[in-house]
Amino acid sequence: MRPLQILAVDDDPLIGLTISAFATRLGHQCVHVAGGAEAIQRYQESDFDLVLVDRIMPGMDGLQATQRLRELQEQQGWRPIIMLSGASDIDEQVLALNSGCDDFLAKPINFSILEAKINAFWRIADMQQQIARQHHELQHYANLEAEEKRISNFLMERLVRREQLNNPLIQHHLQPASVVSGDLLLVCTSRSNDIYVMLADATGHGLPAALTLIPLSQTFYAMAAKGFQLSSIMHELNQQHRAHSPSDRFVAALAACYRPRDGIVEVWNGGIPTALLLNSSGQVLWRFRSQNLPLGIVDSELFSREVEAFKLPEESAQLFMYSDGLIEAENAAGEAFSKQRLQDILQTPPTERLGRLQASLDAHLGSQPAHDDVSYLQLLCEDHSADTQPQQNSSNSNSNSNSNSNSNSNSNSLQAADNWSLQLLLTAPQLQRLDLEPLISNFCQMLGLDESRQGVFSLILRELLCNALDHGLLGLDSSLKREMDGFERYFQLRSERLQELHEGEIRLDINQHNDLNGNCLSIKISDSGPGFDFHQLDPSSKQNDAVSYHGRGLMLLRQICSHLEFLGNGNQVIAELRWNQQAAAGAADKK
Repeated sequence: MRPLQILAVDDDPLIGLTISAFATRLGHQCVHVAGGAEAIQRYQESDFDLVLVDRIMPGMDGLQATQRLRELQEQQGWRPIIMLSGASDIDEQVLALNSGCDDFLAKPINFSILEAKINAFWRIADMQQQIARQHHELQHYANLEAEEKRISNFLMERLVRREQLNNPLIQHHLQPASVVSGDLLLVCTSRSNDIYVMLADATGHGLPAALTLIPLSQTFYAMAAKGFQLSSIMHELNQQHRAHSPSDRFVAALAACYRPRDGIVEVWNGGIPTALLLNSSGQVLWRFRSQNLPLGIVDSELFSREVEAFKLPEESAQLFMYSDGLIEAENAAGEAFSKQRLQDILQTPPTERLGRLQASLDAHLGSQPAHDDVSYLQLLCEDHSADTQPQQNSSNSNSNSNSNSNSNSNSNSLQAADNWSLQLLLTAPQLQRLDLEPLISNFCQMLGLDESRQGVFSLILRELLCNALDHGLLGLDSSLKREMDGFERYFQLRSERLQELHEGEIRLDINQHNDLNGNCLSIKISDSGPGFDFHQLDPSSKQNDAVSYHGRGLMLLRQICSHLEFLGNGNQVIAELRWNQQAAAGAADKK
């Protein structure tokens, strides 16, 4: 411990000199002054660790000097004061202590006691210095943390486009466990008016979790705005995360795309609790379970692009997604919010669900803060059949160019599609090396694929290519996905068989044209595999298959295609999409 700086205040010069000499012998430094006023002046000029003040002095006595010193210490920090007095009675000691002194020593001074008191206050002074130093360090760290949080909040506010979250079809809530959330809710409307949403839940919570989400935001917005397929978006997000985040910091994510024109919801789920597609009474129409690993765990070669699609019924539906922080939120008694409580609340009308959910969560938690970030989002899938209704063509539209009888949107919807065709032969090397669906979709867009059909075209192409490659050439059985760890086994087996593929081919013939019946997009795919007995399929079935996964893709195609036909031994398929005036007629032919 460093030597003490002692201020001795006594009008008796002999006592002052004696105290100074004694303090010096103990290894300390002592300054002697003869009165209270001089003591106050010297105390303001120097930093003293201990003050010894006489009780009775001319002018400002010891009690007054002590009170003034305490006023100064309110700004400079506490230092001990010992009162010296020739009177040793109890009342005198009480008076001294009440004036602000920390201790009392009667005269004549017992220097053994004085030494003990100096040593005691020496230890206290050292602890005071440590406390002051630690307080300064803590304040410094607190300031740094506050600055980091301020910058993080600034970045997160810029990375999340709040105006997109204000979409009337979106209802959401995000409750961080700390100042910065490790959950992220993103919404983006594409140029073809498809609505993309993503719920991401990073490992942990707070600032470390939030930082791992920063690389994902801009990539999601950029690709969703251009109408990329969910599988391509999530593949790119996985690459971005692995490139910019530590290997032990993965991100569970659920991304969905609602295509109002086609009445289709697509979902990619990697590690998020099961998302629910509900009708207005809260009945579950479909459960989108996690079929993929979270972002950042595996590289691009092993990354699963499994996307589920659902053809919506004519009435409105709602897609509800949430992070595990919701059902795991514990109250003071350690009771979790639970799936059952959530399911009960979701049976309420759509407009009341989130309000009741928030009220129930608040009541459950009480004053107990959630230990993890809580986020949930409801996407209202409403009026999805409006864009697919046949448009009425005004008979006056050609005779009067200035007529306002047709809206601009109606004129655009009746516009004839560009004519083009594309033929491709893909053999084993291309099938092993290329990511076919996004490659072909992008090429068709460059040729002139009608923008309003890009989303559903990619969906149809993905299902047909999957059927031709996975089942036709690789001989995989989708029923494997229903088993425990079935998805991991399915894609591992797919990767192995694809690497071992030396023979086999897939032919594609895609064309877009306009005829007397309106616009038509035709997709014909054939593979060199053995085919299957397509006659066993019920051509009248247009309901989502009750079996979890096996055969659902073909059922979905029947719902969204104007025409779907298998040829040969089942290794050839023709799918057609028709729109504009003949949309209604095409739908009638399918029934």
